[in-house]
Amino acid sequence: MDLVGVTKATPDYRIEEALHKGISVFAVGETRLFEDAGYTVSGSLRDMLKECDVVVDCSPKGYGKDNLALYSAYPGLRAIFQGGEKHDLTGFSFNSDCNFSLASGKRFVRVVSCNTTALCRLVSALSASFRIKKLRATLVRRSADQSESEKGVLNAWVPDVDKGFPSHHAQDVTTVIPGLRITTLAGEAPMTLMHGHMVFVETEGQKPFGTADVIACLQQNPRILLCSLRDGVMSTAKLKDMFALNGRNGNLYEVCVWKDGMGVDADGEIGMHLAIDQQADVVPENIDAIRAMLGLMSAEESIAVTNQTLGIGKTVKPVIKVPGF
Repeated sequence: MDLVGVTKATPDYRIEEALHKGISVFAVGETRLFEDAGYTVSGSLRDMLKECDVVVDCSPKGYGKDNLALYSAYPGLRAIFQGGEKHDLTGFSFNSDCNFSLASGKRFVRVVSCNTTALCRLVSALSASFRIKKLRATLVRRSADQSESEKGVLNAWVPDVDKGFPSHHAQDVTTVIPGLRITTLAGEAPMTLMHGHMVFVETEGQKPFGTADVIACLQQNPRILLCSLRDGVMSTAKLKDMFALNGRNGNLYEVCVWKDGMGVDADGEIGMHLAIDQQADVVPENIDAIRAMLGLMSAEESIAVTNQTLGIGKTVKPVIKVPGF
């Protein structure tokens, strides 16, 4: 793949990273606004689209319909939208583990949200060893991303009661895994780092099994990271801190599952805690979606290459740089 460039809607400090890395930046609006602010851009959004085969659309939710119309005007241009948009926008929602091959040849695809991605990965992994009767999940969502603290919840728990029952996450998962019995509830907490899930998976027709069997099953998927209190990982803050010095810039592409607190009750129902990095876990899915749409690789090949490139599933030791060495 060759990166043609990235877009920016407003001239602010976030453009610096791209320019520092030598990545071309294209203005969504007037290029003059960037030039007046002292930033050099390579042209407009339309200039960039002329050079692209695929666009990974990372616009805020609600822009998808207009952007789809824009992309449609460029023959042969494909686009990947994010989970903030509705499934109906593209008619196809993507997850690498669940429906990779079905994306082949599609012009427009939607990668499901960070929370839905996490649940899809979990279901895909567990389904390899267990027959799932029903999944229940309670989502403790971060109220804002780290750069958007001005609009976060302050000193409160805000349940999504205005959206009814179940929360939209249940329906979103079934756009990827039709027929799955799942129900969810969600709400926002005053934090920016990660989302948290408390998940209960009811199984059926299984011989007696225990926590060790569940752990062994989840370990088969490199995009699921098993963490433990024994390593000092007792919170999402500790997780982010652990990955801040390991060459990943704090990005957790994996779904994090605590070994501690996981269990199986007498009825064969599995319970566990998950943590999801809302800014990172969909990154590998978008990369895989490009290859899936263009038919460049099989699911197994693409997932392996993406994992290798991003360091997913590896224990990366902290990188400490000492001046002068």
